[in-house]
This record gives sequence, C-alpha cells and structure tokens, in this order.
Amino acid sequence: MSTPFAALEARANAAVLGRLCNAVAVVDGVAVPVIFEKPYAAPFGGEADATAPECTGAAAGLGGLERGDALSIGGVAYEVLTAEPDGSGFVRLVLGTA
Repeated sequence: MSTPFAALEARANAAVLGRLCNAVAVVDGVAVPVIFEKPYAAPFGGEADATAPECTGAAAGLGGLERGDALSIGGVAYEVLTAEPDGSGFVRLVLGTA
C-alpha cells in the first residue's frame, strides 16, 4: 500500500525544518519554526537589493501572512514585505523591521 503524496510531502517538510530550522517566528502568539537569514552587509557596495532579512517555514504556520502583517524572530519585530508560497508546503517571507 502506497502513502499518498501529501503525506510524504508533509513528512519531508517536517524533516527539513527539523534539521535546518535555526529560529522561531512568533505569529499571533504561536511559535513557528523557520529558516532565518539576515544579511550582515549590503552586497556589491549596496548596488544589489539583497539586504532584507527573510525566513522560510511551513505554509501551515506562515501561509496566512500577507504584506504588512507582523511577526517577531529572536525578540525583534518584523513586518512582512512579501509572502511567496513555493507550492510545496513552504512559504518564503521577505521582512522589514517594524
């Protein structure tokens, strides 16, 4: 008997977050494990727009967020600039400081 694709995808996503999660986002009081990236400096002398922090996490925890919504990571308040679902159960959020 085979396992449905959705169940396999959910297990794979949980394994990815279990291994790569390096932060916890707090969304409306709920802790959501995320992969958090915060560039330390503007690349190419500030010529490239890649300095915004971002996080990636499960759509179940981050999927309802839209531009302007708030969350915190490591005690720092952020505002969602863009929310980009990837179609495989994850959402990438580009963040700005609130």
